[in-house]
Amino acid sequence: MPTDRPTALTIGEVAARTGLTQRTLRYYEDLGLLAPARTDGGRRSYDAGTLDRLYRIRLQRSLGTLVAEVAPDQVDLLAIARRHLADLDTRLAQTARERERVRAVEARLLEGAGPTPTELLDLLAGLGDEPVAVRRLTLLVYRDVEAMQRFLVEAFGFAPGPVTKHGTGKAVHAEVFVGDGRIWMHHESPRHRLASPATTGSSTHCVAIDVDDVEAHHARTAAWGAEIAYEPRDMPYGVREYGARDPEGGLWSFMQPIESAEEIDE
Repeated sequence: MPTDRPTALTIGEVAARTGLTQRTLRYYEDLGLLAPARTDGGRRSYDAGTLDRLYRIRLQRSLGTLVAEVAPDQVDLLAIARRHLADLDTRLAQTARERERVRAVEARLLEGAGPTPTELLDLLAGLGDEPVAVRRLTLLVYRDVEAMQRFLVEAFGFAPGPVTKHGTGKAVHAEVFVGDGRIWMHHESPRHRLASPATTGSSTHCVAIDVDDVEAHHARTAAWGAEIAYEPRDMPYGVREYGARDPEGGLWSFMQPIESAEEIDE
């Protein structure tokens, strides 16, 4: 008898059919939320029970449940499926109303008339809130921002930005660019409780940077003579990563997504 119940799927097939990334699926495993079976070759195998559990997890997340509060074993699947339907019905009704408003404006434009102020206000309301403009910016605190800029450019290969100096000639602000992000470096300020890792004796932050070739970047950094905190290694969250420290003790990690045979084949 034909059936539409899928046989066991690989992690790649589940990712392709659900739109989830393999990293997200492995993250659920790290949290103990998912535990797909393994084949004799050690590959993940998603059967119907695992997919049911994944649906419970994703549904709770889509309805606003914090990941720390997701409980796939405790949720009433019928109740949450009904919540899902109710949420979809609400969104469909809103979309239908918005569609009618847009069609009304289209009809007026076809007649050679412009939309009324009321119609324009209705259209604006349907567009929702303006997304918050976020500039990718990191602010780090150092004793010598000018020396730190030189280090980041020479050792890590970042692009130099402007340096701002006081009348005394001391640099109080410096910038570098990496990818589509920008890093600001600010001088120490006891007034604002801003201190370098060299002053505190510990690093309270770690800057994580995605690179195209983590091995090549590690070789460059090591050849320059920077302190390597840990060698390149595969991490359980799906990246190959190494760490380095800057001259004032700040920790930097450079990472590249793991493209293992499992990810390619599955």
